[in-house]
Amino acid sequence: MTYEGIFSIISEIKKKIIYIVAVFGAGALLSFSYMGEVIKKIETDMFWRLNMPDKPDASKQLLDISNNLVSISNRLAENNSIISGNNSIIAQNLTQASNDILNISQNLYLYKPNIIYLTPMEVIMLEFKMSLIFGVLIVSPLILFYAYRGTRGRLTSLPFISGKKSLVVLTILASIALFLIGAGYAYFYMLPFFLDFLYQDAMNLGINATFSIYEFISFIVLTTVILGIAFELPVILTFLVHLGVTSRKTLAHYRKHAYIILLIIAAWVTPDPTMFTQIMVALPFIVLYEASLVVMRLTGK
Repeated sequence: MTYEGIFSIISEIKKKIIYIVAVFGAGALLSFSYMGEVIKKIETDMFWRLNMPDKPDASKQLLDISNNLVSISNRLAENNSIISGNNSIIAQNLTQASNDILNISQNLYLYKPNIIYLTPMEVIMLEFKMSLIFGVLIVSPLILFYAYRGTRGRLTSLPFISGKKSLVVLTILASIALFLIGAGYAYFYMLPFFLDFLYQDAMNLGINATFSIYEFISFIVLTTVILGIAFELPVILTFLVHLGVTSRKTLAHYRKHAYIILLIIAAWVTPDPTMFTQIMVALPFIVLYEASLVVMRLTGK
């Protein structure tokens, strides 16, 4: 290859890198101003299962009642010398009732999970890191496009891909769909259920839940991504069968051993060491494992 050809390739790679960096930077910069709303949305989605009444409205109503009682008590005290001495006793009782209602109003939020920050830069750094993640998500289609265009000829020459472009496209779409299903399962069902379990357990002990904003959001995002990747199991198994590493009959024969391995994986990725939560993670794995065997049988693999 001539020097001109090498320089041409380097120049083309530099252009692609510049485009990738530009799209990434623009995506991260534009998304940064929305990260506060994203954090609030995550908090709302995680605590929707918590069995708490509409406490802000109830607290305000009780506060208004307390203020009204104080006002009535003051008027009775002012008119005490004019009307009757009994008004003094009534005024004292109303003041005591007002204080009791005020305490109830202030304690309505006693068991609401609190999200706090522990260091001065914690929130801003969290928003910055989340904007970087959004930048990666925005630029990822461009990276995949460049990668596909650069390796298209080599991929189509592989024996298990040659002449099966539709299968490649279907595999990519299935991978994306399974990742979204796994992430959705973790984010909208498993994590709210898990946090509700922690909330109820702490409330029964009279303990208030307090989370660091950075640790809380990082935990939610990491668990969601891990479950999304874990749901790629059917694609991985199908790929191994097409490569000849294993076969459908082997996978079916050793399914009990596979279940144990899946339980171990579930115990590793689950946010809680209890068996019940591990089953919540392992059950979709087992269903996907069996679904993979059914798909392989239908496709003749």
